[in-house]
Amino acid sequence: MRLTAWIGCAWWALGCVACGGSSSDGDPPGAGGGAATGTATTGTGGAAATSGVGDSAGGANGAGGANGAGGAGGAPRELHVDTNSPELSEIRFKPSELDPEVSDRDLEQVALLDTRVARFAGKLVVTLSGSSQPPGPLDLTRFVAARGFHAFAVAYKNDYNIVQNDPDTFGDARLEAFDGQDHTALIEVARADSIEARLARALAHLKEVHPRGDWGYFLEDDGSPRWSVIIFSGHSHGASSAARIGKVVRLDRVVSLAGPRDTNPVSAIWLSEPSATPVERMFGLTGERDEQHPDHLKAFDLIGLPGELVEVDVPGAAPPYGGSHRLALKDGDHGAAGNCAAHVAVCETMFGLPLP
Repeated sequence: MRLTAWIGCAWWALGCVACGGSSSDGDPPGAGGGAATGTATTGTGGAAATSGVGDSAGGANGAGGANGAGGAGGAPRELHVDTNSPELSEIRFKPSELDPEVSDRDLEQVALLDTRVARFAGKLVVTLSGSSQPPGPLDLTRFVAARGFHAFAVAYKNDYNIVQNDPDTFGDARLEAFDGQDHTALIEVARADSIEARLARALAHLKEVHPRGDWGYFLEDDGSPRWSVIIFSGHSHGASSAARIGKVVRLDRVVSLAGPRDTNPVSAIWLSEPSATPVERMFGLTGERDEQHPDHLKAFDLIGLPGELVEVDVPGAAPPYGGSHRLALKDGDHGAAGNCAAHVAVCETMFGLPLP
């Protein structure tokens, strides 16, 4: 495990950071709360609503009050991030360092928190990389960390061929990668190698090795992830997996870059299934020069993303793009849709920025 910190520049006001909480249930997710000095805080509150995932460790938690997120029956509390020495902290570790049962995709994971920001989102962004890629995309992880999010790039089962003729296999494989239960013969994912288990272990680890970041805020009392304050985002293969996870647990939101897909050569059943995460909290970005673009549009339709397709890189296009969650880069290819640094306004819109 490696922890690296970059100390903030002198012009940052030490210990003065504002942060926000999760939005109320049913409303578009945003942030609330006020400024804090020394320790940044964000309010939580509300009751939990659960929807289990097979034998998975945690259910989905409903969002709480106007300035907070619901827990799983535990008492609400505030986010406490120590901002007295502003810095960018980068913590790297392999899944096997936390769990001896790990047997696959034992790649270095990366957690980022930047306490130099003016305001914390009070949300954790989990990034999912493309097919067979290492944890990341790190450019995306860094993008959200620089904007007040806790960020974590998880190592997960993404090295299999997802293009299938069976409409059930798409969703079953992605679900098995998430919860480590036996859903399909296409892949074999042990519980210790699942996204859900690795995320829970990572947060518990970060809580211990980086207490200044209050990573434990994103855990329930039983040690499972607090889904209501977690965002899943990914590129390509990861874009589809992020949306699949949003179907079975109630996340704060889902941001899919160059995806979702799972519509070739047949359309996956999961795309049109009921969603634990409301579609009003799900976004898709596609590039019109991407050969997968027609597949993305079909997935947008099947999921039921709000709005009509909006080109975001043409003259006159500006946030919030008519409120549409179906966004396109007229001049973008597959890689461009994953490059938030080149399309700051559209990515900030999808992640619910700027914070109130």
